[in-house]
Amino acid sequence: MKKSYGLQPHYLLARNGSEIRGVLPLLHVKSILFGNYLTSMPGGLCAADDHTAAVLAEQAQQLVVAKKARYLILRDSYHKWDIPGWVTNEDHCTLMVKLSEDSEQVWRKVKRRARQLTNKAIRAEVKVTVGANGLDTFYPAYLQAMRDKGTPTLGQSFFRNVATQYPAQFDLLTVRHEQQVLGGGSIAPFKDTIYCTWGGMLRQFYNLYPNHLLYWETLKYGCENGFQWVDLGRSAWKSGTFTFKKNWGAEPRPLYQQYYLNGIAEPPAVGSSRESDAKYRLFVKVWNRAPLSITEIVGPRLRRWMPFG
Repeated sequence: MKKSYGLQPHYLLARNGSEIRGVLPLLHVKSILFGNYLTSMPGGLCAADDHTAAVLAEQAQQLVVAKKARYLILRDSYHKWDIPGWVTNEDHCTLMVKLSEDSEQVWRKVKRRARQLTNKAIRAEVKVTVGANGLDTFYPAYLQAMRDKGTPTLGQSFFRNVATQYPAQFDLLTVRHEQQVLGGGSIAPFKDTIYCTWGGMLRQFYNLYPNHLLYWETLKYGCENGFQWVDLGRSAWKSGTFTFKKNWGAEPRPLYQQYYLNGIAEPPAVGSSRESDAKYRLFVKVWNRAPLSITEIVGPRLRRWMPFG
């Protein structure tokens, strides 16, 4: 994030003697759109116990005040920390698929309709290739898919930086039909879990069901490489994406957005909940119509103001 967007990191570390008890890496963002704020990485605060979490939260609050920031967000935390005075949003979850050495066991747990549409993609000869070396061919489709969704692109240099910094925790699944790249998704294999991170698919090829094949190939990749879980990522409870992900035999786990507010009454919206904001809807409408060459230049500059969307 520092190399790609010039964001200032702060690394909070809690020790008891020589033992590390917790960490809280933060990014300081100064945004014309969203104000002056601090954000954790997705995953929130990492602590061995509530006392350590409270110590880290207190230090983070002091940092917010010192930086004259409006708020701090612990983003997509798996644990709801009991921090006095902090505000918690529980509108989101992640969806987890339990894997098996036998991918057929996983396949049988997928809802029938999802299996049917995956098979349609296979019969249409849609293919998925695996490898971070496919970034240059994947990225133009990702760029267009993000433009069509009204979301600024992260920028190709961001993906290169991630692949360079974390070569063992970055891989890419690229979806093709004949010579056409339809899109794909990046994944972060870590310990026993594959985390689905960033992806996009060209809408004009949805009739080939490329997303269904991408999801299945991700699950199969996990089975074949000895992982126990696939984390399909954040969704609002009972949303369309929630339903789609649940069809793959996934079980929801709550995610928590926790805020320390410094002089503002309401926490900012996260994810799809921003769609109720008229200014955001106007931005999406304008971005949808922007030339791809412009979105590639401007998108990464905007992402430094909204690094996690």
